[in-house]
Amino acid sequence: MAEKDMTTKALEYYNDVFADIVNVLLFDGREVIRPDELVPAERHSYYKTAGRLRGQERDVAKAWKNAGITLALVGMENQAGRDGAIALRVIGYDGADYRNQYKKKTKNQKYYPVITLVIYFGDENWNGGKSLHECLDIPEELLPFVSDYKVNFYSIKDMTVEQLEKFRSDFRAIAEFFHALNNHEDYHPTSQTLDHAEEVLDMISVFSGDDRFREGYDPSQERSISMCDIYDKIQQEGIEKGIEKGIEKGMEKGMEKGIKKGFLMAMIEMVKDGILSLKEAAQRVNMTVEEFEMQAGLNA
Repeated sequence: MAEKDMTTKALEYYNDVFADIVNVLLFDGREVIRPDELVPAERHSYYKTAGRLRGQERDVAKAWKNAGITLALVGMENQAGRDGAIALRVIGYDGADYRNQYKKKTKNQKYYPVITLVIYFGDENWNGGKSLHECLDIPEELLPFVSDYKVNFYSIKDMTVEQLEKFRSDFRAIAEFFHALNNHEDYHPTSQTLDHAEEVLDMISVFSGDDRFREGYDPSQERSISMCDIYDKIQQEGIEKGIEKGIEKGMEKGMEKGIKKGFLMAMIEMVKDGILSLKEAAQRVNMTVEEFEMQAGLNA
């Protein structure tokens, strides 16, 4: 799980990928946030419970700035498995960021919104809550007084083809791969050039458990590469290995057949020379006496 977490963060940390994900999921593909308007934000926050100081950490966080003014803080949380209390985690992250603004606010500074996107890469249907109300057991009498908190939740598995095609960064390769994998569909990679090939292939290899994607890329080769190139290479290597294995198996069978034939000829000669009886020779080559006689041409 830790390796999955690291590979996802490594890719999403790039501004072009981060901005692309936000623009597609929040703004239907319109370029509202540009990569050059994003700066890394503090991911760590702290809280006290039972008298002890504890820490929490977002997966990825960026501040959206324009002309030096922070317009929003956007965080991303990645889920490989289901979490029925995801809203409690998200409200903890967002609350810590709002608290931080409150503590550090200067006289003329304005508070800015904090938004968290939860991206689910799993193949099982999400059965957990997507809002605070859905995570809590609230008595009916108290329901009107408990503020709800909605989670911006997105499942790769449930995205439409139209949504997938709106991604312009390397995240499109990720989204298309996991959409096909989790829906048990044939994967048809695009020829779109990868800007962060190593991170994309690391993530796919770790999540799928198939190291051929990572092994199919040589970072020392200074040339553009696409998922189509990688997939073609994997398939070609598979064909070559299959052919090689088939030849090897054929050779083994040929050698085995040759050895058996040689052993039979030796037994025949020993019978002809009177060294072995027909019965004994037939037993040594796992034949009946009649079968041995036919092979040796002794019944003519």
